[in-house]
Amino acid sequence: MAQCHKMEMVSGMRVNVFIADRSGEGPTQLLVLSLGPEAAIPRHLQHLEWRHFATTMTDDKLLGAPSSDIEKSIAQRGFALVSPTG
Repeated sequence: MAQCHKMEMVSGMRVNVFIADRSGEGPTQLLVLSLGPEAAIPRHLQHLEWRHFATTMTDDKLLGAPSSDIEKSIAQRGFALVSPTG
């Protein structure tokens, strides 16, 4: 007799995280983009020099925002801006 196993929901989605050199112009912010081909730095942030910081999950505590907020922002706007912890 086959057993049915519950599928565990994996929280978070994989994302690319970028950091900009702001040279003391306010707090550090991280730009979070999806891994998909549709990911692009928003036009209003393209003047900054962004460099790849990490590929991680949206529930990574380093991002300093709830996973659901990050995922909602990416779904609605195509990106999320967060302030890192630590």
